[in-house]
Amino acid sequence: MPLDSSVVGTMVGVTSFRAEPRWLMSYAAGVPDGRPELYDTSRELVVHPLFPVAPEWKLLIAPRASRGAMSADEARRGIHLAHDLVLERTVQAGEQIHLSAQVVGVGRRPAGATQDVLFVATANDGEVVWRTVFTSLFLGVDLVGEPVSIKPGSTPPLAKAPTVSPLATRRSFVRLIDAHVYAACARIWNPIHTDVTAAHRSGLPAPILHGTATLARAVSIVAELANVQLGDIRRVAGRFAAMVDLGTEIEVRLLAVNGGHGRFEVCNHLGRRAIADGSVVSRSAIS
Repeated sequence: MPLDSSVVGTMVGVTSFRAEPRWLMSYAAGVPDGRPELYDTSRELVVHPLFPVAPEWKLLIAPRASRGAMSADEARRGIHLAHDLVLERTVQAGEQIHLSAQVVGVGRRPAGATQDVLFVATANDGEVVWRTVFTSLFLGVDLVGEPVSIKPGSTPPLAKAPTVSPLATRRSFVRLIDAHVYAACARIWNPIHTDVTAAHRSGLPAPILHGTATLARAVSIVAELANVQLGDIRRVAGRFAAMVDLGTEIEVRLLAVNGGHGRFEVCNHLGRRAIADGSVVSRSAIS
């Protein structure tokens, strides 16, 4: 069965959790990012800006009212296509956070149907902590009806720009165990990243690194290359374009800076863009 545009507006679910320091620190370790401020509980703990992907996972894999008429098999064909996270403020260690997810858009591409899910995290007093638009592509699935979007409007982090020579680059080796470490630390368990048999069933020759793990590692590296404090980052966006194999090296490329905006990409060991149109927005100027 196809994805139906009538699914737009459907609530996927709601949940609540406590941003316990142990989880915040474990997520940073799984990236991996060794900045001392991510682990110093003697003062206000700095939280890695990609941590929101961890609690969002619970709603993402919940029984999906969001899949509409799609079968369970078709729903499993979904891949992470794009990510846009806006941090209204940093997450505070120990606080209670309420998280909701709603389908806010569907689209049509040659490879299949796309779906946008909006996550909104709020504190006990109703203050919005972050918003995420998570875009999935369901391979080989048709869309019934016309593309629809009710996403909240916002200015793109950075407009696309012609290919340029990087301002700075850094290589990072992805160990064979890194998907296991990230899965356990983030509490994100998808067997295609850690189980050879499950990867084979999905048509993969071997497990691959999580897209969010690649993005989180890239943000950590870009912050260092651009001399940005992790706690100052207020927006992260990017499009997933190629897989990252375990036991290989990625290259993070800082492409441009403009005030508080930075543009980057990540290439896998074959030279293909694993993350394209990557951007970070900081509340302070990027040097």
